[in-house]
Amino acid sequence: MSMLKLSAGSGYDYLTRQVAALDATDKGHVGLASYYTERGESPGVWAGSGMAGIDGLEVGDPVTAEQMRNLFGHGLHPLAEQRRQQLGGPELTPREFEKLARLGNPFKIFNAATPFQVEVAKRVADLGRTIDRPVESADRAKIRTEVAREFFRAEHGRNAVDARELAGQIAKDSRPKATTVAGFDLTFSPVKSVSTL
Repeated sequence: MSMLKLSAGSGYDYLTRQVAALDATDKGHVGLASYYTERGESPGVWAGSGMAGIDGLEVGDPVTAEQMRNLFGHGLHPLAEQRRQQLGGPELTPREFEKLARLGNPFKIFNAATPFQVEVAKRVADLGRTIDRPVESADRAKIRTEVAREFFRAEHGRNAVDARELAGQIAKDSRPKATTVAGFDLTFSPVKSVSTL
């Protein structure tokens, strides 16, 4: 089993690129041998006892990219656009629509830029380059390393011993401090060479 955290916003995108791409497939019945030759994953389906309270969706219905965007990207009812048309049409105000389609509290939005990233961006901007003459990648790397040394010294009270410590500081300071989790993707998949009767 593998587990992946789906971040609010665009954290579900990999599902729409790899899995939901098969939403509109019209393959019909395929033989058992195709399991071993197919690429990618089967499209997801709606499941669970909570489906009883969701009008318009049934257990076993395929999950579409639009439904994932509404649910995982915006925290809305999976069929939000259809509900807008059914309940009020275009004269429905955005606030009324929000009340009808929102599932729970809105996702918290965190500032994506860390202090490290802000400082690197300031120093890159100070170089005064233009679109015609962008900052060279070597100059950008030099600035990032310089800022990482300063951040490491401020945090640990000493200089970094080696490149590994410095790379660790860059990785830690480049990560956003918090992300909102919209859901989890649990995948149970044995290797294809495993067969059961």
